[in-house]
Amino acid sequence: MNAIPQQFLIWGTILFLLSLLLGAAIPILPSPRLGVSAHTTGLQSGLALWALGLMWQYVALPPGLQRTTQVLAVAGLFAIFISMLLAALWGASRSLPIAGAGHRASQLQEITVAVLIVGGSLAITIAVALVLWGLCVSRA
Repeated sequence: MNAIPQQFLIWGTILFLLSLLLGAAIPILPSPRLGVSAHTTGLQSGLALWALGLMWQYVALPPGLQRTTQVLAVAGLFAIFISMLLAALWGASRSLPIAGAGHRASQLQEITVAVLIVGGSLAITIAVALVLWGLCVSRA
């Protein structure tokens, strides 16, 4: 198996496992609603990485761009999961006002969560755009 698809599957499995373990800890988190959000986000992100690993054979990108896309996807999804986990641990609610209602964290904690969410969202959005481009190129 090509290294990139296998690595997508490995990172997806790690993220899925971490999310399952987090699910058991939800009741003891300072913000259980944010914990459920982190748990769900991690499970979905793990599945997304599995999907990328399984569909990678159809993506036609130059080798350097393949690696860039992989790093953006994995880092982006992990950053989003970690931001949600930190929000649940710290009670950070500015970036997640619905799930974090009634909780407040320090200014630094709120900024950390916001930077991870925005950075992760940008990274995975760019990665998905590159995958789409690679899928369209391979059809031509």
